[in-house]
Amino acid sequence: MRIAIMGSGGIGSFLGVNLAAVGHDVIFIARSKHLETIKSQGLKLISQEGDKHIHPATAHDNTQDVGHVDIILFCVKLYDTEQAAHACLPMMGENTFILTLQNGVESVDIISAIVGLDKTIGGSIYVSANILSPGVIKHSGGTNTIRFAEIDNKASPRTEILEKIFTEAGLIGIREKNLQIMLWTKFVLLCANAGMGSLTDSGAVSMCSDPDTKDILVSAMWEVHHVAEAMGIILPENTVEDALRLILDAGHHKDLIASQCLDLRNGNRLELEWSQGTLHRLGKKYCVPTPINSTAYVALKRFADGK
Repeated sequence: MRIAIMGSGGIGSFLGVNLAAVGHDVIFIARSKHLETIKSQGLKLISQEGDKHIHPATAHDNTQDVGHVDIILFCVKLYDTEQAAHACLPMMGENTFILTLQNGVESVDIISAIVGLDKTIGGSIYVSANILSPGVIKHSGGTNTIRFAEIDNKASPRTEILEKIFTEAGLIGIREKNLQIMLWTKFVLLCANAGMGSLTDSGAVSMCSDPDTKDILVSAMWEVHHVAEAMGIILPENTVEDALRLILDAGHHKDLIASQCLDLRNGNRLELEWSQGTLHRLGKKYCVPTPINSTAYVALKRFADGK
């Protein structure tokens, strides 16, 4: 299939390399030195599961040069969502669809308002990866699982395609039955890990090795759970327990370092307004206390725009 990676950072490049390695025609939308290195030297993935190098690789910075594709994997940072969604339009034919794998719980609505409700599938990815240097991606954690659901929560030929291509690439693609439950289930771990991880400069596995930090991390997860419940999104009772089990399982071979923590280390702009900021605002709206996540939000605000 012809697949465009909108946002070839850590996650987008990780997926693109794995999909290209099994024969898909992958086009990387990238910028600056990363773009030029992909064009001249290809794209390398460094991972404990085995390194990969695709060369030659196709990369563009202008989506007008791409033509129509079958699938767009939407992996840009949340602060670039609207601009990137508009940039997708030249690549979209009648049957093209977008799978958004961004953090947070709001991107499906933002993208759909620009490209159309019937063009967007919501997804969650459980992978930690970042750009180590231009043209080089480091895969540092996660379960290599991609979960997704149509807006109407029904099975479709598009979700069958996604299951197939991810499985063939050695990843785990799972169609979920409820989009909002899927997004908020991940947000329980993501929001808490991004906030506490950024404050302590740690991954989730490292935080759970300290009983004091673990207790605060768990409490931050419950804050997310309670906000979802107040919104009428009823998460499974074992959501927090499952998140802790995921952390424990990951700890046997790698940590779960939040992308926000990595961005903070590198002096990059943060997705703060769409993680702790979202929970802080929704907590106030639905009268649910969120002291840990709100404290993280306030403490990290001065770093939100990067250096």
